[in-house]
Amino acid sequence: MGRRRLIAAAATALLCLAAVPAEAGCSKSVIMYNASWCPYCAQVRAILARNHIRYAVLDATTPQVQAIMLKRFGDTAVPRTLIGGVLVEGVDEARIKQLCR
Repeated sequence: MGRRRLIAAAATALLCLAAVPAEAGCSKSVIMYNASWCPYCAQVRAILARNHIRYAVLDATTPQVQAIMLKRFGDTAVPRTLIGGVLVEGVDEARIKQLCR
């Protein structure tokens, strides 16, 4: 019986995924500068997930990424999201959606 329930749950999950609107996502490259402890980063990750936007994460707590951020931005503040080369600082769902159109 447990296996049947598992199969039914998996089938239901697949049907739910099929209901996701086709317009969701982003055709541009999306890179997020993130820190796992940052609550604002969690909000941006939720926005990206909710809008089915694929993105690469750079861990802003590592020396290598911090060096890149210092050179590019002048500091290591997070969250920062690059969408097609355009910078979004902080939590800005409207701007993220606009850039992904």
